[in-house]
Order: sequence, then C-alpha cells, then structure tokens
Amino acid sequence: MNTPSRGPQHNEGADTCQGKPCPPNLARRVKRHAWAPAWNWFAVCAPGLEGPLFQEMRALGLEPLPAEPDGGGVGFRGKLEAGYLANLWLRCCARVLLRLADFRVRTWDDLVRQARAIPWEVFLPAGAPLRVKVSLKGSNLKHSGRVAEEVLAAAAASLGKIGLAPPGLAASQEPAQAIMVRGVDRRCQISLDASGEHLHKRGYRLAAGKAPLREDLAAALLALAGYDGSQPFLDPMCGAGTLAIEAALLARGLPALGEERDLAMLAWPCHREPTWRHLREKALAQALAAAPQPILARDAQTSAIKAATANAQRAGVAADLAIAKADFFQTPPPAGPPGLLAMNPPYGKRLGSVRQAGEFAQRLGAHLASHYPGWRVAVMLYLPQWLEVLGLRDARTLAAPFGGLKVTLAVGKVKG
Repeated sequence: MNTPSRGPQHNEGADTCQGKPCPPNLARRVKRHAWAPAWNWFAVCAPGLEGPLFQEMRALGLEPLPAEPDGGGVGFRGKLEAGYLANLWLRCCARVLLRLADFRVRTWDDLVRQARAIPWEVFLPAGAPLRVKVSLKGSNLKHSGRVAEEVLAAAAASLGKIGLAPPGLAASQEPAQAIMVRGVDRRCQISLDASGEHLHKRGYRLAAGKAPLREDLAAALLALAGYDGSQPFLDPMCGAGTLAIEAALLARGLPALGEERDLAMLAWPCHREPTWRHLREKALAQALAAAPQPILARDAQTSAIKAATANAQRAGVAADLAIAKADFFQTPPPAGPPGLLAMNPPYGKRLGSVRQAGEFAQRLGAHLASHYPGWRVAVMLYLPQWLEVLGLRDARTLAAPFGGLKVTLAVGKVKG
C-alpha cells in the first residue's frame, strides 16, 4: 500500500495530537488554515471519464469547478469534508488532490514565495516521509529536481518554525505522502495527494482473473448505462466479478471505498476523525440491506467463479450476487423481464488475437440478437467498429485508456 501510516491526528474539539498536547499554536493554525477555508480540490480520472465523474460529483452535492483545458479530472470546491466525501463516494475517480497553491510563475522566486506561503504544518505530520512528483510542460521552471528541492525546503521550514521535525524524502519503496507539482506554461500548481493508493483499489479484489477490469472503468461503464439497481443485472463473463460487485455496491447505495482502505489525508494533523467516522457510519446506515433486483454473475471457468465469490465476500455483497458456472452461449437468459447485460469480453491484445476477438464479436452479436431482444447491453470493446457487429441501437460510447490500450465503453439496446 502506498498510503503512509497514520501520523499525529488532531481530534475535533480537543487541542491534542494522538492524545498529547499539540505544539504551540498548531491547534489554532489547524482551525484557521485547514478547517475554516473552502479549498479547491481536483478529482483525477482516466482521460475520457470526466463526464461520468462530473455527474457523480453533482449527485454527491459537490461543487464542480470549470473544466481544465487538459482534462484528466474534475475540479471542485469545498471544505475538508468535501475531500472525505470525494474519496469515499466517487467511483470513477483515480485519486483526490488538495490544491495548496495555483499561481502564475515567471521566475524561481515566484515558486519559492508561493511554496513558503503554504501552511504545511497543518497537513504534514512531523518527520513525515514525502515523495515530490514534478511535471513540467513548457514551464518557465526548467529543472524538476530543483522544483522538488524548493518545495521540500519550504515544507521543512514551515514545520521547523513551530519546533516540529522536518519532513524528508522517502526511500524508493517506503510509504509516503505525495506532493504533486505541475508546471504548464506560466502557471504552476502545488497539490497534496489526499488518497494515497489509487482509488480503483477498493480493497476487495485480492483474487484476480485474466486481465481483470479496473474498478473505475467498471463503474464508468455502469454509469454510461444509467444503471441504478432498479433493473435485473447479468454479467455472463464475470471473470473476477468486478462488474457485478460494482453493480451491487451501486444498487445498495454503498460507498466506493472499502472499509479496510486507508487514505493519505487520515494521517494529516488537520484530520477530523469524528467527521470521517460520522460520514462512514452515515454511508453504511443509509445503504439498502439488499440489492432490489437480481444481480447474476456467470463464467465458464471454475477459477473465475472462485475468484468472483471470494471478492464479493470481501466487498460485503456476496448475498446480493448469484454466482454460477455457465457458458454464455449454452445458457438461456434469466427468467423475467429484460435488464442490463454488462460484460468485459475477451478482445485482441488482451486475450487472444485481434482476428479472434473480431470473430468473437460477430458470434456475440448473433447470440444477443437471437436470445436477448430488449436487453440493454454495456460492453468493453477493443475496436469501436465492433459496435456495428453487435447490432445495438441507440448506442452511446466513450473511450478510455486501459492496460496500455484505448478501449471503447459502449452501451446500447439489442434490437427486437
């Protein structure tokens, strides 16, 4: 796990850090500089998923900011609680960043002045291992190593002023708090990673099948399909069960973040443990006790069924899933009204050749047309032209990177 272990925690309503008195003025500075202000945040996502992420954000009651030219995520504004909510609930999100500074930069003095104006001591535990990640594109700042040094020096000076041990650079494999510095043209942003480990790692998928679907892409596919749990769901090629598990979490209104997952911001001195605990407990209390409609997960491979079952148990939704070994082409559709059929079928460069995957798409389209009329289909495709082969009407698509490839997420209805 890339998340640092929890450092000194400031408990809401008490001027203590891990049960001991805070250094002079730190408690007041936490309240003034971390709790009181509304901050700019940035929810990072895979390019192409900005639309579903924006809609998630609006549904959560967060305040999206105007789109950034380069995309790659959606900004929002709010207090510390907004960061907790984003990490807890956003399913299409990769990580959440807190924008500590966003400024015009002409010379090194601009960087130094802005970095030193940041109240680092309210965000960084004493002696915390840090990892400074610098990205420069056409920036007036030409040396990423020096950028990292200046930011680290500013953080050390901030903690040193109140008698706290300065942070230091982490060893290569050491868990660490990440600071992101991004310079593009004449602007520079300094951000703090609030998530730690990538948010698609919900904590439930320890058993993986062949080329498993990433959880954020599964969530985006379900969002594109408009799935809300009110209709039957079938994944006939479930693999490790990611799509079915994400469907169950969504259907029951459970948060995206697993209970065993930690977050980088829980180690910040300004962390409000009672607030975080309340949001967690509220999320679980308002969730449905069971999925309102059947969620079926099938696969022809015994190993996949075992993996999906184990993952569903860790996610706490095993009772919501009907997992069975079955060959899609040999098994009739579920009884009852049509619902959503979602799948991540084998495709070229991932499993098998492109030719084999194209032939499979043709076979799949024919089977859907003859056995699943009226069903909505959500599918991952390696080549967008395969959508025509599937014969779906009213199709909607979006493209996103996955495993070094650019895949197409497609949703449509089987003719009939």
